[in-house]
Amino acid sequence: MNAGRTSFRFRRAGAFTLVEVLLALALLGSLLVALNVFVFSMAEVWGKGRDERLFGQHCRAVSAHVEDLLRAAVLGPGGDGLAIKEVKQENGGETPELCFTLADGDRLLPWPSAAIPDVELSFTVDPQGKGLILHWQSVLELRREQEAPRVVVVSPFVASMGWDYYDESFKRWETVEEPKREPDGTYLLPKRLRLRFAYNKLTAERVLRVPTHGEGATDY
Repeated sequence: MNAGRTSFRFRRAGAFTLVEVLLALALLGSLLVALNVFVFSMAEVWGKGRDERLFGQHCRAVSAHVEDLLRAAVLGPGGDGLAIKEVKQENGGETPELCFTLADGDRLLPWPSAAIPDVELSFTVDPQGKGLILHWQSVLELRREQEAPRVVVVSPFVASMGWDYYDESFKRWETVEEPKREPDGTYLLPKRLRLRFAYNKLTAERVLRVPTHGEGATDY
């Protein structure tokens, strides 16, 4: 009889009462509510900076790709360097652009069929607001002289491009909105380019060094 009572008391002590279960559920509910508040607050904080992060990533990616193209034009196979030339536009006019040739083109170029080698490319900022555009055309195309180069948008968020020249006489930099010209009409190659990005209220500026022949790859 005593053993039975002892066993009963042991089982009763080892079980949870209804009050204890309800208290545990209440505590668990409070923890879940607190966790949800924390998660939603973090999501709100993360969402507020989402545009800034994506915009910054875009600016860095576009700038890096442009720099890679300029280096390939100077250091890569078949590259004959950089020069500023008048490029035929779709409206029939001509605009000075930073031009170069790549033996294998670039991954941004949407060829309708197999890619043609020896592609002439040039950069400019579209006056109609399309952003930074890349003109391109192979030197092997039959109607190259009659037709304007193809156009591909590199970034719709580039609002303008500045040309940086260094004055050796005064030891200072000068930023202009159009490339400078020599008295004989030829264009001067800048030392740097400034890509100015804009999206809603977000703005950024990236300075890219313009490579020249004779520079080693270790300079980068």
